[in-house]
Amino acid sequence: MQIKEEIGRLIELQKIDSHLLNLKQQKDLVKPGELAQLRETLESKKTELSSKEETIKQIQIKRKERELDLEAKEEAIRKAQAQLYQLKTNQEYKAKLKEIESLKADVSVIEEDVIKILDELEEKSKELKEVQEKLQEEENRIKKEISKIEDKIKNLEDKIKNLEDKRNILASQVDKNVLKRYEYLLQHRGGLAIVPLRNGSCGGCFMNLPPEITNKVKQYKDLVQCEMCARLLYLEEDFSL
Repeated sequence: MQIKEEIGRLIELQKIDSHLLNLKQQKDLVKPGELAQLRETLESKKTELSSKEETIKQIQIKRKERELDLEAKEEAIRKAQAQLYQLKTNQEYKAKLKEIESLKADVSVIEEDVIKILDELEEKSKELKEVQEKLQEEENRIKKEISKIEDKIKNLEDKIKNLEDKRNILASQVDKNVLKRYEYLLQHRGGLAIVPLRNGSCGGCFMNLPPEITNKVKQYKDLVQCEMCARLLYLEEDFSL
C-alpha cells in the first residue's frame, strides 16, 4: 500500500465530503415545514373563499324564500280583491278590506326585507370578489414560492447525487482499512478526518506536536495521527492542493 497515494485520495475524498456536508446542510435549511406552511396558508385562503360563497348561497336562499312569501301575499291580495264583489253585507265588505290592508302591510314589510337582502347580497358579493382577487394573487405568489423551493431542493439533490457518485468511485480506490479509519474520524471529528501539519502544529486541534511526528509524516511509511485529536496528518507542501 502506497501511503502517500492513499493520503492523496483521502484529501480529495475529504474535499468531496466537506462539499457534501455543506450541500446537505443547505438542504436541511429548506425545511419541509416551510412548504407545508405555504400550502396551509393557501388552503386557509381557499377556506375563507368557501365561507364567503356559502354565505352568499344562504342569502340567495333567504331572498328566494322572501320573494316566494311576497308572491303568496300578492296572490292573496288579488283573491281578496276579487272576493269583494261577491260579498253581500257591509260588515263582510269591511272585514275583507281590513284583511286586504293587513296583507298589503305584510307586503310592505316583505318588500323591505327583500331590499335589505339585495343590499346584503351586493355587499357580500363585493367582499367575495375581493377575496377571489386576493386569493388569486396569493395563490400565484405561493405557487411561485413553492416552485422556487422545490427547484432549490431538486438542484441540491442533483448536486448531492453527483457528488455521492463521485465519492463512491473515489472511495472504492481507497484501502478498506484506511477508509474505515477515515470515515470513523470523519464522523467523530466534526467532518475533518485528515489535516495538514503546519509548523509542527496539527491543522485540526492546533496543538504543537513533537518533532518526531513531523519526521514520521515526512516518511509516509504509515498513516500518522495527531496525538491529541487522532486526526490523520500530512504535509501540505507534499500535495498540490
